[in-house]
Amino acid sequence: MRYYVTVLNIFPLLGLGLNIVTVTNERENNLVIKQQQMNSSIDSFTHLSYVMNEFESLENWSSLCNISHTGYTDFDIVCIVKDDFSIKLSEFRNFTDKISSNIRFDLSVTCEDSVVYFPWPFRADKLNKIYIKDCRIKDYRTDYKNQLINSIPDTIKYLQMDNVTVSQRVGEFYDSISKANSAITRAAECGPENAFSIIRRGTKVKFEDLEKNCKLYDFSTALNQHNHYFNTQKRACLYNNLEVYEISGQKGNLRKNDINKIVYTDVAENLKILNFSNNGMFDTFYKMQGWQRRFPVMEYIDFSNNNIQVLPMIPDYGLAVTKNKSVVTIDLRRNNITSLTKRMIDSFSTHEFIKVDISENPFVCDCGST
Repeated sequence: MRYYVTVLNIFPLLGLGLNIVTVTNERENNLVIKQQQMNSSIDSFTHLSYVMNEFESLENWSSLCNISHTGYTDFDIVCIVKDDFSIKLSEFRNFTDKISSNIRFDLSVTCEDSVVYFPWPFRADKLNKIYIKDCRIKDYRTDYKNQLINSIPDTIKYLQMDNVTVSQRVGEFYDSISKANSAITRAAECGPENAFSIIRRGTKVKFEDLEKNCKLYDFSTALNQHNHYFNTQKRACLYNNLEVYEISGQKGNLRKNDINKIVYTDVAENLKILNFSNNGMFDTFYKMQGWQRRFPVMEYIDFSNNNIQVLPMIPDYGLAVTKNKSVVTIDLRRNNITSLTKRMIDSFSTHEFIKVDISENPFVCDCGST
C-alpha cells in the first residue's frame, strides 16, 4: 500500500519553527476522490430534477417544447409552435429566475404559421443562445423603454433570427420611438452586448392596424425627434466579444441607424465578419471608408446582392493599422457597378491585405475609362 507524506510548515502562524507531518494512504485518497465524484453526481441530478420539474409547470412551453440535459449545467430547449398555440418570453423569464445561477439554456423556436410573444432584446437570465425561425413576433417593441430590462443579466452569447416577421400595432410603434426626454433603453438600443454572434436575417415588419390608426399619431415629429436623438446622443454599444454581425435580407427596409451605429459609434474591435448583404442599399459602402482602423481583425465584409452603383477607392493600409495578417475579402458581387477607373484597377492590383470581389456586376466596356 502506498503512503503519502505531507509536511506543513506552520511557522508563519505560530512564530515557531515547527512542522506537522501527516501520512495519508492511497485507499483514503481514493475514497476522497470517489466521494467528490458522488457529490458531483448528486449535484448534477439535483440540477436536472429541479430544472425539469420547474419546466413542466410552464403549460404551453412544456407542451410545445422539448428540454434536454446536454451537460453538467447546460440545457437545450427546442420548441415547435404550431397553429393557434403560442409561447411568451415573460413566462420563460419567470422560469429562469427560479433556477440556480450556474445553469445555461440554449433556446430554439421554430414556428409553423404561428405567433410568439418575444420582446426585444430577448433578455432572460441564464439564456445563452436564442434562435428564432419563421415566427411572427408580437410585443416586439414593448420593452424598448422598460428600464427594468436593463437589470436583467445580459447573458446571450449567440442570437439568430431567420425569416421573422415583427407584427406590431401603430400605437405600440409610436410609443417605442425615442422622443424628447423619453429615450429607449440601452438594452433595446444595443441588444446583447456580450454576444459573439448577432445575426438578423430576412426580418420583416408588418403593421396590424396601419390604415385604421396611422392618422392618430404625429409620426413626422416623432421620427424627427428619434433621428435627432440618435444623431446627437452617440451612445456607443460595447461589443467586446462580437465576431459576427449580420443584418441581411431586409429588401430595402434596413434603417440607416443600424448601419451607422456599428460602423461609426459602436465598439467592436474583435469583429471578423460584417454582413449587410441583400438589403437593397445604394451608396452605403461609402460609410466603410477607414474601416480598417475600427475593425483591426476583420476578415470578411459582405455587401453583395445590393444596388451599389459606384465603387469608391478602397485603400490598403496593411499592417500599419490592423492586427490581421491574413487577406480581408470585401464582397461586392451582384451589385449594379458598371465601370471602374484605371486608377482603381491599378490600386486593387497592388493590394496585399485586401481582396475586392466585384464579379457578377453589369460592367460596361468603355475605352474612355481613365
